[in-house]
Amino acid sequence: MTDETKQTNSTESAALTQADATADTTTPPQPPRRIAGVLALIAVLVLALALGGMGWWGYQQLEQLRAAQTGLVERSALTALERDQQDRLGEMAGRVSNLNERVETRLESLAQMQNRVEDGAAARRNLTDRVDQLYRRMQAERADWQGAEAAYLARIAQHRLRFNADVAGALEALEAADRLLAGLGGAAVDRREALAAATNQLLAVKPIDQVEINRRLTRIANALDQLPLAAGIAPAPAADATTADSDNADDQNAGSRLDRAWQRLQQGLGELVTISRERAVEPLPDSRSRFLLQQNLMLQVETARLAALQGESETYQQALSQMQQWVESYFDSAAQSVRQVNSEIEALQATSVAMEPPRIAALLAPVIEGADGR
Repeated sequence: MTDETKQTNSTESAALTQADATADTTTPPQPPRRIAGVLALIAVLVLALALGGMGWWGYQQLEQLRAAQTGLVERSALTALERDQQDRLGEMAGRVSNLNERVETRLESLAQMQNRVEDGAAARRNLTDRVDQLYRRMQAERADWQGAEAAYLARIAQHRLRFNADVAGALEALEAADRLLAGLGGAAVDRREALAAATNQLLAVKPIDQVEINRRLTRIANALDQLPLAAGIAPAPAADATTADSDNADDQNAGSRLDRAWQRLQQGLGELVTISRERAVEPLPDSRSRFLLQQNLMLQVETARLAALQGESETYQQALSQMQQWVESYFDSAAQSVRQVNSEIEALQATSVAMEPPRIAALLAPVIEGADGR
């Protein structure tokens, strides 16, 4: 209940209380005053009722006013809210429009990117096709190259045997050719069979032991400085003294010095010479001749070594025969070192350095002709 209603009720209560008090104080003997009081009371009651009705009506009007104010406030709030919502909707619509534009831009970018991806895929497919073609071409060219290289190695093997009698080199060339043809698969079976037949013939050849020949020749070369001269070698007159006398016959002191030098040389050689009177020997004219003899022997050793490497049997035997002749002519055959050198020479003479190479040209014909016919 409102404040005005409470005030109206209070007024009515006060009027009734005052009327009761007035009635109580009124004396019975005075009837006119009682009537007046009753009338006053009635008037007060009417006034109170009027005031109460007016208060109620005012209260109703106030409530209506408040309701109207509340509705007005709510309507204003709704209007403001509606305006705010419209603003927000407009802003949101702008954002949605911007978002749509961005989405369209992204879609265009995606479309362009998809086109690029498709173009790249097409380019990759083209590149893959080209690579495949190139690979197939390379495989074909590789097969041709391998066949040609195998034929070249087969020719190398023939030349090794024909001109150098090099069985080991020919085997290496044939093995390399077989490795190349192995990469061709079944297309090179016949050529690999030809290589196998030629290889078997080369393996059946007994190789020349060049290591042993070189070892024996090296032992001979190392023993030449220690070989004792044969006894009975009567040197001719000193060549140095004769030359000095012919150049300067008046210089007697120079001739004396040469004589003394020759005597000392004879004494030194006497320690290396062993007397042997059972065979004829060839004289060495002077001390320089022994040095020349050793150098000639070394030359024959190297000649025999080179002839053995090249397979020249005639040159090899001639060098050994010359060495044997010089050793028997100028060195003491009774000495152990001389006998050992002679035994080495005889062993070398019994060793063959010439080899008849197997004929593998016919066997290698499929390899060479197969490459030429591609």
